[in-house]
Amino acid sequence: MPSPDSLHTRLRLNNEWHARPVATMPAPFRCTHQVVKRVGKATDSRDAFGTLCAHHGQPGPGEGSRYHLAQMGSALIKWEGHTEADSMTCLVPGNGSPLFSESASQFAPSELADVFEGDLLCGVNVEVLKQSTDDLDMDAIRASLGSNEIYGGPVVDGKASLWTSFHLDAEGHCRIVLIDHSLPDTAIGRLLQRVLETESYRLMAVEGLPVARATMAELNQLESELEPLMDELMQSGETADHESLFMKLSNMSARMEHLAAESSYRFAASRAYSRIVEQRLAELREDAGLPQLRYSAYLLRTLQPAMRTCEAAERRIEELAQRVTRAITLQSSVVDLIRTRQSHAMMKTMGDHSATQIRLQQAVEGFSTFVISYYAMGLLEIMLEAGIAAQLLAVNPKIVLGIAAPIVFFSVWALTRWTRKRVTRTPK
Repeated sequence: MPSPDSLHTRLRLNNEWHARPVATMPAPFRCTHQVVKRVGKATDSRDAFGTLCAHHGQPGPGEGSRYHLAQMGSALIKWEGHTEADSMTCLVPGNGSPLFSESASQFAPSELADVFEGDLLCGVNVEVLKQSTDDLDMDAIRASLGSNEIYGGPVVDGKASLWTSFHLDAEGHCRIVLIDHSLPDTAIGRLLQRVLETESYRLMAVEGLPVARATMAELNQLESELEPLMDELMQSGETADHESLFMKLSNMSARMEHLAAESSYRFAASRAYSRIVEQRLAELREDAGLPQLRYSAYLLRTLQPAMRTCEAAERRIEELAQRVTRAITLQSSVVDLIRTRQSHAMMKTMGDHSATQIRLQQAVEGFSTFVISYYAMGLLEIMLEAGIAAQLLAVNPKIVLGIAAPIVFFSVWALTRWTRKRVTRTPK
């Protein structure tokens, strides 16, 4: 039998497949979508939205929930908690007259603005129309989007159309006209969600672009500082200040690690958001044979260079970090080589001193042979004089001393040599 903890884990993981409800209603309707940068805890907006739901007699999001739908008056509101932001989607039946004259958020409770605290990352107003392809009024669409240059065309194999100018209105929202030709109600909701996710994630993806530009400027500064250090390292000798050079390279390595730590998360997030955008654009299934510029083509034309800039900055960080590491390794090798040379020179000096000491010792041993022989002859002379005085010896002391002198000298020399060999003999 599975344990209760295992069952709870499987239920929680299985519920993830059903955790993102699609906010939809029959066309025509209008939609306002906002993504706000989170400044507090991840649970703050969820708790605030739960309080708002309770105030309007609606059930709030459950514990640990990241998505929730609630009907408040004529507005269907969806709250969603993301990794680093929170979003609100508001749907209201009917279209503005003219289009975009009244946004869906104007029909939501005024307290909804208090749920989110932070900077607006993305704002989108969508007018979802119900028209056939023959009833399309492109002049009216251009007028509602505020530009003669619009992008889009048929999507979902021609069952719907999507148009936008990518310009922001006075409130900082992008305007999109989504026309349902022959889609079921649930399908238009899924299409709307793909479009909103594309708009949200494309703006969150390019958040890495300012970081990449700032990183590039910092890398240029670091590279300009590294070049003189490399020149100094190439010309360094035993008299160079290797300690100062090592400290400069170590400081540069620490700055590189700090720069990588500051930017790695943003670059990884931008890369993930970019992949989501590309996936959502592929799911739109746009008609590639139309003469006008498609919605996905315009987005990718802007998004891909930004992502390449982020990738280039990330790659330059790695390459410069490797260069600094190699410089530190090379500098350490130079220091080790200098130390080896100094050790060899010291050993040679010690060897020369030892040889000099040996020669001095040998000279001293030669002098000591004469000294010992002299004292030995003195003792022999005293002994002879004592023997003659006691009438024990009847010899001429000078003759005896003259004969004994070479014998004593060579005996002392042989004894000294034998003693030195015995002391300096290497044990087996």
